[in-house]
Amino acid sequence: MAIKSVVVCTGQPGTGRDLYLQELRAKRDFFHYHLFEYIVEEAEKEGYTLNERNVLDFYDGKPDKLEAFRAAALARIIEEIQDKNGIHVISTPYHFEWKGKAYNGLKEDEVKILDPDIFLVIIDDIVRIRDRLRDDPQWSEHRFTLVELSHWRREEIMGVYKEFYLVAREYDVGFLQDLIFKRHKKKIYLSHPITGESTNFFRKVRQFASALQPYYTVFDPYMIKDWEMVETWRKVRNKAMREGRDIPEKILVSIDYADGAKEYELESWDIEAAIKNLRAQVIDIDYKIIDSCYCIVAYHPREQLSAGVMCEMIHAKSLAKFVYAFYPYEPSPFFEWYATKIFSNEKKIMKFLKEAVEKGDN
Repeated sequence: MAIKSVVVCTGQPGTGRDLYLQELRAKRDFFHYHLFEYIVEEAEKEGYTLNERNVLDFYDGKPDKLEAFRAAALARIIEEIQDKNGIHVISTPYHFEWKGKAYNGLKEDEVKILDPDIFLVIIDDIVRIRDRLRDDPQWSEHRFTLVELSHWRREEIMGVYKEFYLVAREYDVGFLQDLIFKRHKKKIYLSHPITGESTNFFRKVRQFASALQPYYTVFDPYMIKDWEMVETWRKVRNKAMREGRDIPEKILVSIDYADGAKEYELESWDIEAAIKNLRAQVIDIDYKIIDSCYCIVAYHPREQLSAGVMCEMIHAKSLAKFVYAFYPYEPSPFFEWYATKIFSNEKKIMKFLKEAVEKGDN
């Protein structure tokens, strides 16, 4: 018998949210409700012609009217959902930034009315978001700064509800499919060192994650690529301080994506304005993902302990979550204190995690 499941999928423009959902529709059947299209239809009933280029200006001029259209659109969607079993996905940004003002894509009370079983927020690094916006006719004339986009994302991830997940666009569509169609799979946060690690190390991390993927939905913090800009800025700034020089006007940032590395030449003032916000979001996003996971697995094959891994272990333990660690050395008492169980052999922790699923221990 088909079950009914409601999913709200948000994410600021530029994340590729709708394309991501289109890729999923090519693999799986579900009902897709693009909220903006319903709003346009409601506006047409009263003689207004709205499109992506004028809707936010209309919202600025007639906020009550636009919100009435959105309420009517949501009422229609809810009515359509009630008549059909299956998976229902409502797609919309939760928040908008436009001409120095903030606007709602959804309000908290509207989310409660939808009462979704899952709340997904699609996120991406802000440099790639800006690239996509420059190619989008709706946004191409507006030159967003990095701090504007980082603020926008901060507001977007505030709109979480019940069972929520922050989903990096860097994941392939199979990851999104697991979250929506295989909700029974336990979620793991894969904590690991990042600073100073090589491409070969991150390849091993992905291999470890891929081996667990048939059994768990595995969240990897390195799939969100803001860290590359944060770390590049730190190195450039430290070098300038050591040498008593000014920070160069432009900084080259290289980011490794699944489809290959890409280099960005960024203005120093732009990075500097956004960096405090970005550094805070690195922590906030990781902790929010941990909050939504069953346990964390610390993959730590090097001897020198990572401060980030330790902080994530402490945060998870404070939430009474299990912390399993691969660490092939004699652990420090602090590392040992915050780990539920430590494995010195990679094959053994893999075997343990797989058997936990088979036995139903998790």
